[in-house]
Amino acid sequence: MNKAYFVKEIKVKDPDQFGSVELSVYKHENGGMFAIDSSFLDQVARTDEYDRPILPDPFTAGDDVEEVILFD
Repeated sequence: MNKAYFVKEIKVKDPDQFGSVELSVYKHENGGMFAIDSSFLDQVARTDEYDRPILPDPFTAGDDVEEVILFD
């Protein structure tokens, strides 16, 4: 399983609803960075034994989808 580490939280304007959305920014162990809606992370059903979210890895391509565990 791949790992990603929390960098910071940022606010952006939602282009559809014109409100603010908080995004959590993570640094992937492959060197890339990605952001995800923070409220989505609060609703993630799948977690590890330490309550860390586990998501499909955004850097995985094709049918062989890997997962990434998010560290604070």
